[in-house]
Amino acid sequence: MKQTKMSYVIACWKKGVPHGIQIDKDGKPKFKLIPLTSTSNVSKIFNNPHRTQMEVFVDWIKSNDTDEYKDLKRENFTIEDYGRFRR
Repeated sequence: MKQTKMSYVIACWKKGVPHGIQIDKDGKPKFKLIPLTSTSNVSKIFNNPHRTQMEVFVDWIKSNDTDEYKDLKRENFTIEDYGRFRR
């Protein structure tokens, strides 16, 4: 029997629509929110098999005081199972 591992994502809701964090790798890595309204968008979000690492990442976003992440700092992020958004 094949063992599967659960992955976690960082999510927030805006006007009832779930959003996840995507890493934009053009030049210096940046993080942006994308709506999880399609399978394609869900496959692009940052995910990790370690919940603790995702919690550390959320803490890093909240403590980062650059203007680049000021929009992300205002969000109420939760750590969710990746499978919740897959269709």
